[in-house]
Amino acid sequence: MKPSGKFAALLIVTLCAAIMLPQFAAAQTTSPAAYVYVLNRLTFPGGELDGFSADSTGALTPLPGSPFWTSSVASLSTLTHSAHWLFASDGVNIYSFSIASNGGLTLKSSINARQFATPSSGVAALVLDRTWSTLYARVYDVNTGGNLILAFNKNSTKGTLSYLGSTDYPAQAITSRVTFTGNNQFAYSGAWFAAQRNSDGTLSSFSINPPLPSSPTGDYSPSGAAADPANNLAVSFFIFQSDQSVSYALAAYTADSSGNLTTNNTTATTSGTYPARMSASPAGNLLAVGGPNGLQVFHFNGSNPITPYTKRLAWTNYDLAWDTHNHLYAAENGGVHAWRITPNFWKQASPYPLSDPVALAVVSLP
Repeated sequence: MKPSGKFAALLIVTLCAAIMLPQFAAAQTTSPAAYVYVLNRLTFPGGELDGFSADSTGALTPLPGSPFWTSSVASLSTLTHSAHWLFASDGVNIYSFSIASNGGLTLKSSINARQFATPSSGVAALVLDRTWSTLYARVYDVNTGGNLILAFNKNSTKGTLSYLGSTDYPAQAITSRVTFTGNNQFAYSGAWFAAQRNSDGTLSSFSINPPLPSSPTGDYSPSGAAADPANNLAVSFFIFQSDQSVSYALAAYTADSSGNLTTNNTTATTSGTYPARMSASPAGNLLAVGGPNGLQVFHFNGSNPITPYTKRLAWTNYDLAWDTHNHLYAAENGGVHAWRITPNFWKQASPYPLSDPVALAVVSLP
């Protein structure tokens, strides 16, 4: 029996839908995993603030409207962020940008940070505490070598910054910045700097003298720190030998209720990477270590010894940051690189070429 005309037409429509449906599904785009913002230097002096969306692999696509800001100042160097605000510095001023739901940036306010320090000082690093309520600017005096940490209250609706006070930050490398313990009570950095975070957001430094691992032997000099979501710290060391050679190592410490650091690491973990920049993953189980001779990731095991994991992922590294979807992003000479990394595997995404990216900030999305 021949099918009726209505039945034949329905059969054709159904078959077409079945054929087209896989094509339609394949064309759908997934929501971005993060927005990635990069300070990129162009022809000297000057640079721009670029924005990207990152997909599930970490690959970057420029956001509409990017670059969102340009500057004729040569000392663009640092970024940090909260959920809805991005902060950048040109060495003198700190700029507040609101972050729209589509990742777009709008400059809302700025403040001259140098007025709270010395005429020859410049902002070298910006850090927010774990509640995103206080912004800390590390300033460095190029004439005297002196260091300060300036504290600013952040207005959560307007993004404006109000100066709170300063803390001496002695004997720190120019690349160092503070890291806050999971309970947000204490801040640490290289050269055994320790400070308590007060109720108004200011920092009060105090002395600590933590024990050192006994192996490998040599003269240990702490250079930086990165905290996990608990109260454990990864501390990087330069180890100076009698023959004038220098090696790099890592050890895990735990902060007690008074801010003192203890360790059960009798042996430090040798690192082949100069520890200019360190960052623990949001889960706290991985540690990225980067510097001028490359980028490497280690297993961060709480208070237990840090253990090697990846090979050298990149050969130079200026800045690095994680999102909450197991992606690590790194600004290095010639572009921004990204990897999807878990404790069991890693895979690199396609790098995005840029002339000279020097700082990045990563805003994770749900």
